[in-house]
Order: sequence, then C-alpha cells, then structure tokens
Amino acid sequence: MRIVLICVIVFTNCYYLNAQYRIKASNAYPPFNFTNEKGELVGFNVDLLHAINELYYNKIEISSSDWETENRLLEQGEIDGIVGAHYPGYPDNDRLYTRSIINTSHSFFYNSRFHNNFSLEILRTLNEPVVALWENDVLVRYILSINPSAKFVYADDYNKLIQLLDDKNTTCAIAQRIIASYHISKQKKGYIKSSNHRILERNMGFMLTPNSYELAAILNNGMEVLLSNGEYQRLYNKWISAYDEEPDGLQNYWRYIIIISTMVFIVIMLLIIINHILQVRVRKKTQDLQLQLNLNKKIMEELSQQKNKAEQSDKMKSAFLANMSHEIRTPMNGILGFAELLKTQEYSKEEEQQFINIIKQSGDRMLNTINNILDISKIESGNEEAQIKEVYIPKIIADLGDFFMPEAVEKGIDLKIMHPDKKCFEFDFYSDQYKLTSILTNLIKNAIKFTKKGYIKVEYSVSNKELEVIVSDTGIGIEEKKQKEIFDYFVQADHSHSSGYEGSGLGLSITQGYVKLLHGEINVSSRRGTGTSFTVRIPNAFPEHHSKIIGSQDLEDLVEVSVSNKLKIIIVEDDETSLNYLSHLLSDISSSLKWAKNGLEAVAMVRENPETDVVLMDIKLPRMNGLEATREIRSFNKEIYIIAQSAYAHNNYKKEALTAGCDTFITKPINKIALQKLLYRLKQRA
Repeated sequence: MRIVLICVIVFTNCYYLNAQYRIKASNAYPPFNFTNEKGELVGFNVDLLHAINELYYNKIEISSSDWETENRLLEQGEIDGIVGAHYPGYPDNDRLYTRSIINTSHSFFYNSRFHNNFSLEILRTLNEPVVALWENDVLVRYILSINPSAKFVYADDYNKLIQLLDDKNTTCAIAQRIIASYHISKQKKGYIKSSNHRILERNMGFMLTPNSYELAAILNNGMEVLLSNGEYQRLYNKWISAYDEEPDGLQNYWRYIIIISTMVFIVIMLLIIINHILQVRVRKKTQDLQLQLNLNKKIMEELSQQKNKAEQSDKMKSAFLANMSHEIRTPMNGILGFAELLKTQEYSKEEEQQFINIIKQSGDRMLNTINNILDISKIESGNEEAQIKEVYIPKIIADLGDFFMPEAVEKGIDLKIMHPDKKCFEFDFYSDQYKLTSILTNLIKNAIKFTKKGYIKVEYSVSNKELEVIVSDTGIGIEEKKQKEIFDYFVQADHSHSSGYEGSGLGLSITQGYVKLLHGEINVSSRRGTGTSFTVRIPNAFPEHHSKIIGSQDLEDLVEVSVSNKLKIIIVEDDETSLNYLSHLLSDISSSLKWAKNGLEAVAMVRENPETDVVLMDIKLPRMNGLEATREIRSFNKEIYIIAQSAYAHNNYKKEALTAGCDTFITKPINKIALQKLLYRLKQRA
C-alpha cells in the first residue's frame, strides 16, 4: 500500500514538475467546478483550465478547496489565482482579473403544479407573495422594489432552496440560474420551471494576485485559442447548455408533440403507400376509378341535399313547436274557461249545454292534436305496422260522407260522394281499416278546411288489384313550388297559404306515412285559387289468413245487449278524476262497483270477491303496477275478465298487457261505446 501511495506522489510531482502557477477551484459550485462521487475535481471551469494548461505544457497546477479557504490562500499569496470568481464591478487594485469566461445571472423559479405561469407582473400583483432565496440584501431589496408586501424564506444551500418550492405556500424562488437548474435536474423535479426574466447578470472568470501578469496573459490567450478552435463551445454544450436554455411554451407539451409528430409521420407514410397503390390501380383500372368518382360525386350531392333538408327542417321545427303550443293551448283555454264559467255562475240549461258542447269540442280537438303527434312519432320511428283485415270500402266512404256532411252544409259547401257501379262491390278488399280511414279523413277534412265555396267531390273505384280514391275541391289551391313540400314534417305550420286556418298541419304528413306503410302512392294536382285534387292508390293486400270485420250496425246491436246486463266491476285506478269518470260511465251497467287504488289492493279485492265479473286494470299504478297485479290474479283466478286501460297506445305495449294475462286493452281517454263493446265479449264468453 505504501508503494502505491509513493508511486502516486511521484507521478503527481512529475506531472507538475514544470508547473509554475497554482490555481484553486471550489469543490461545491456545480456545474462550473465541483468534486464528483469519485472525489475528482470536474466541471466547466476545470475543463477549460485543463484545456489551457495543455496548450502551455502544464504550467498551471490545478487543485480544489472550499470557497473561503481558497480566498484566504489567495490573500496570503500561497496561490496565484481562483477560477469561477465574479467581477466586482468596480476598480480593485488588490486583484487582477482575466477576460470573462462566461456570463451568469439569476432567475425566478416556480412550481408548475401550483402555478400555471410566472412573471414579474404576477409577482407585482400578488398580495404578500412568499419568495425563497439566499439571505442576501441585494436580492431582498430587489424583490421589495417589485412588491413591498413580499415575505421571505431563506435557504442555506440549493437543495433546501428547491425543497422550499414543494411547499404550496411558496410563490417562487430566486437563485443563480445555471446552478439552480443543475440541482433541479439532478433531483428530477421537472415540474419546477424557470422564468425568462434574468437579473443580476455578472461576468465570471479568473481572479489572480496583482502581479500575475504572465499568468493572466496565458489564460487570456488560451481562451482566445479555445474560442477559435471550437473547444470552448464543446465544453459549454457538455456542462452548461442544458441548464441555461430559455424555457418556451412547448416544453410542457413535448410528449404530445412527439406523439403527434409520430402520428403525422405514420399518416404521411401511409399516404405515400396508398398513393403508390392508387397510382398502380389508376393505370390498370381507369374506367372503374371514373365510375367511382362519379358515384362519389352523386353521394356528395345527396349529402348536400340532405344537409339542406336538415337545415330547413331545423328552421321548421321552431314553427312546428309554436303551432303545437297554439293547438294545445287553444282548446285548453276553451275547456278551462268554460269549466270555470260553469263552476262560478248559474246559467240556463241551453247555455250549460252550449258550454258542455264547447268543452267536448275543445277536448276532441286537443285529443286529435295529440293523436296526430303520436301517429307522426310512430311513423317516424318505424314502429307502426299495418293490421291487414278485410274491409268494406263503400261502407267506409259512406260513413265518412255522413260524418262530414253537417260540417260541409254549415259552410255552404256541396259534399259529393260519387259511388261507382255495383261491379266494384264484387271484390274482396284487404287493408288496414284504421289507416285507410285516417287517410280519407285527412283528405276530406283538408278539403273542407281550405274550401270556402263550391264543392268537394269524393270519387273511388275498387278492383281486384287496388283501391283508387280521388278527393277534389274548389278551394284556395296550392302553389306549384310548394306542392312537393306539403307532405314534409314541420313544413305545413309555416306555409303562408294555410295561415289563419285551424289545425296542427300534420294531416298530410300522417296521410303520406300511412300510404307508404300500405305500399300505396299519393299524388296532388293543384292551381292557386282554382282548387286541389288528391289521388290515392292503395294495393289490395290479399292476406292468406284474415279476420272478418263486424259491421257498424252489428256493433251497435251488441252494445244494446251489453247495456242490459248488470255486472260486478272492480276499477283499479290511482287517479280520482279518472275514477269518477269511469264510475259515471259504468253506473247503468254495473250492479256492484268497487275501487282499488293500487295493484296490491286490486289483488286482495279479487281474492275477497271471487264473484267479480270484470276488472278495469290501469297499467301505471303505485306499489304494484297493473301488469304485475294481473299476473298475480291469474295465478288463482283464470276466469275473471280483465281489461287493461292505459294512456300508452303503442302496439308493443298492448301485446305486453295481453301476455301478462289481460283479456283485452282499451286506450285512454275511454269512450263509453267502445267500453260497452268490450264488455259484450264477456257476455259472449259466458
């Protein structure tokens, strides 16, 4: 071991045999000069000094010590100079300074987890900001000149200074820019950022004894050589560059920039590959590509048309909603207004009957509006299905003529029903009676609405293949440019020709929807001011299995039979208004009428009264709904007749009620005659 030590000493003495000058460097001033983990003196200033020393054949002895010791040795003349000294900024006859090695400065540092950004303006406007720094009068006065209310926390070293920034209460720190950045990097605290603002800029170089002119010349000339041959820049990039860069707005997003750049590169490469493939295909299949381009052009045109339609539809929706509000509020005004009159004053029998008729008409009008909205909803969603049965066309049209005749006579219009010859009655015709009736009802109703004088003519013919109906009038007519729009949803409410006419404006939309559902077609021919003609063609459906329809007269006979039978009935209803209505409706055909408020009460009441004939079961009930109550009743009573009643009119909902065990289904508001027809089935089943 002693031999090794002697060899090291001999080697060191040989290395510095020619050394004429001794320069010290601080061992704790990274990255300029410091002692690394191996005990070696390294850093930017040290490497510069070594490079200069090599130019002058090792005339300089380089060693390390702490800052206080090396200053004392320089003062005593035991060494010739110190590297890494800042120039004082005033004449100093006791020291000799070389040219500047590097320019240093102080900057503000902040924790980006607590602050999105930092600037002097932010520091100036904060109330009592907390600043971390060395205990230095110059720095304190500088901060107070910016914000006199600032508070300070002090650190003895850079590690503690950086740790203070992890405190949420610390606004910022001010420190030597390069050294602080070095320590931040070593501690891997990338979230601590520096501002671009630099203060206390100073030059750093060599501080020598007053008479070291030759040494100063060596150092200055050596710096010139290192600057010219690029060695200085290499050492700067090695030690300083990473810690002296200006922060920019992209440094927080470099990961995203790399990801996006990679994606862009991949997309570009894919585009290059696709372009190459397309070029090959273009050369081989030019004609196919042209066809594809034509198809794309048509698709774009169609998309443009659909876009225009959507924009037009959005505009019309507002008008539609306004019209729906009017169509609901107007009859409600009649219902509530005349109901209030009947409640607050006494009137004659004739006046009371008149008020009641107005209330009924208003209710019918509002119900018609709601039904129209529901029909449109079902057509639009594709949930409406055709129920094909045998229908008797002459009877349907004759009934519609009888129904609309009083209204036509009241307006002074001649309603003509043109029946064909008897050959048309020889064919069996199959279709959806409800939808067919709705189509013809809307056409005749529209004709009466928009005709002030003249006539309305309904012509039809039935063949083995189709039904053709023509409804023509002498009304106000439709402009040619609007004839294609009258069937669209949300359009009629905004048409100027319909302004001032009562109605929701959905009749023709529903009509066209039902015509399409029955695989038919509808056409319009009209001239403004001379009248309109609608032509409807509905194909004969010819189902393999069909149900025979009961005629209207037969149904009336059935009602008369059912009225004479006294039934024991349980009404399951949670709404007292609906209960009162049903109680009055059934008072003349029931011998016993009971009321259950929910499904649980209904089940218990049927158990206690097994002789009950009919249960009117509301579907939407508290505690136990109507479907659950029906299933429970069917578990111990298979014979009782259960009629489901609900405001939900969708076919799927009806099927769900029948599956649960209900015998039939009736939709609210309940019509007395319709209910009596259902009750007749109980008589037939018995």
